[in-house]
Amino acid sequence: MAGYFQRRLRVALVATSSAVLGWLYIPGSPVDHTVFLTLSRASAKPPYFISGNGSRVSPWKLRTLATQSMAEDLRKAPVVVSLGDDPEGVFQTIPPSPIDLAVVLNNILRLGGHNAATSVVLAWDSPDAIGLAAVDRAINRFDSIVMAAPLSRGAVPEMMPASFRKASIPLSEIQGAITELPIVNRVPLPGIILGGENTMAGFQTLDSEPNTGRSPMLARWGDRAVFAFPLLVALQRLNLPLQGIQVRLGKSIKLGPDGPTIPIDPYGRLGYSPPQIPALVEISAASLIDGADDLIPKSAPQPVILRDDRSAAEPNTRMFSQMLPALVAAISSNVGLSPERSFTRLQPAWEGGMLALVVVMLTALSKLRSSSRNKTYFLIAGVCITAQIITATVATIWLPGLAALAAVCGAFLISRLGRKSTKVKNASTSKNSMSSGRL
Repeated sequence: MAGYFQRRLRVALVATSSAVLGWLYIPGSPVDHTVFLTLSRASAKPPYFISGNGSRVSPWKLRTLATQSMAEDLRKAPVVVSLGDDPEGVFQTIPPSPIDLAVVLNNILRLGGHNAATSVVLAWDSPDAIGLAAVDRAINRFDSIVMAAPLSRGAVPEMMPASFRKASIPLSEIQGAITELPIVNRVPLPGIILGGENTMAGFQTLDSEPNTGRSPMLARWGDRAVFAFPLLVALQRLNLPLQGIQVRLGKSIKLGPDGPTIPIDPYGRLGYSPPQIPALVEISAASLIDGADDLIPKSAPQPVILRDDRSAAEPNTRMFSQMLPALVAAISSNVGLSPERSFTRLQPAWEGGMLALVVVMLTALSKLRSSSRNKTYFLIAGVCITAQIITATVATIWLPGLAALAAVCGAFLISRLGRKSTKVKNASTSKNSMSSGRL
């Protein structure tokens, strides 16, 4: 009888200690994260975007690629000013000269576009000094403006322009294999205008990268990462600082703690191809010159984007212009990802009661014979695992299942150790009795 009592006491103490330690230290640990990822794979398709740390304050959260059509959310599409072929001859030259572009930019500002972005590359073969000065003055009048330029990789690297450096982050802040990112080191257009203090610059295209159907979101320039023009426009639109960007290659780019999350592959490309959608409002650049004050709706989101829609533009530029509204909308609105599912924890009293019930059952079953006890312990472990899976997949509740399994493992091990100790003690007693009989 004393032996059974001692065994129960040992099982109760070890199971309780294991459960308490597991309850305190397993949530948020690598083991907990691995189990959560494993259950996510059983209930959702990859890729997985996991946040939180498994605590009550910050529970595990899961997002995957959205299954609905991204074209449903047109509210995030930008306002576009289209620079077309000008069949009516409104502008001085074809393609438009610096003076023409200065007029377009000034009229965007006049009609309320205090924040703007231009995917039209501001570079000319033989520009006049007066026109360039006019473009500079127009750019400096905006509160903020995002510029675009193609980037390439040359034999001799060039110094990164100030507008690109301002819109870049150190490679040391990026998680993942940065060697997989495309490499650039120059702007292939001499004399390109990229603005001053109020501007940031992002790449329009990467000349050294083949067209895979997935838009690149970042590239490597020296010891820094530069970003795509649509991503910078989304930051400008949401009024988010560049310093808040979190990049995890092969997983996601998160535009700040409260900003959208966009999936990317290991090469920094967008993890999906958004369907083409029209701009929220599209206005021809020529119509701005005599446009009424309400030509650009006051309620329309900013920035206003000046887009290159000329038929004589490079094929890559035309393709980029076609996808620009969809890219800006997708990055700004999270439509590429499913709604976030939060796996909440129960109140401490409920979790403590569940663990206490497991400990009581383990203690009560410790008096069974070895084979029966082991079977029931494995059965309890199976129930804990099943309950964890069902509550997570059906009710999005994260039970302290690992702590309960820790209690089962502790009870199982101490029961076996106790049994081995008893066998050794009995064998020693029997040997001593036989020795005493011979004497």
